[in-house]
Amino acid sequence: MTGGTIVLAGGRGTRMGGVNKAALTVHGERFVDRLLRQLPYGTPAVVVSPHFLGVPQVCETPLYGGPAAGIARGLSELCSREGTDRDELVAVVAVDAPDSPRLLPRLAAALDRAPDAGVALVRSADGHLQPLCAVWRARCLADALEALGSPRHASAMRLIRQTRWVAVDSDAHQSERDYDTPAELRAFRQAAEY
Repeated sequence: MTGGTIVLAGGRGTRMGGVNKAALTVHGERFVDRLLRQLPYGTPAVVVSPHFLGVPQVCETPLYGGPAAGIARGLSELCSREGTDRDELVAVVAVDAPDSPRLLPRLAAALDRAPDAGVALVRSADGHLQPLCAVWRARCLADALEALGSPRHASAMRLIRQTRWVAVDSDAHQSERDYDTPAELRAFRQAAEY
């Protein structure tokens, strides 16, 4: 992952009771720290969140503008701060899926095998596509954002539909799984590896 990773952490956490999900912990480690620790070594990352987290981060404008707005803001930051260029790969992950970085090498490999695809995303065991566990060609992500127009309140899947995509099946651990409710969080804390 040479171009960088955009970590979306700007949601309201409504189903979790309105908490900042980036600050939730498992085995004493915040979700955001667990996710960043698992990125491929040396990968630049930017977290998009309105909450101060003590990590490299930015906010989308307006706040709570939705996934596509967060992705647009994160890509802008990677390009200006890290010098990410159009030929590099950019990952998009959600902070409430803190083990999703485990899938990034497989997604990058899928793009290598599909030169006409602009993005590779995960297909969960239940068949659902996970647009917030994806690796994009930076130029295709920029083009998709331009084709989308205003990203405000646009879904990540709507952004994916602006380009050709390839799906990769999840791993045995379902690493792309996100945690949206207190019950899901309790189950994750009981089952999670360190």
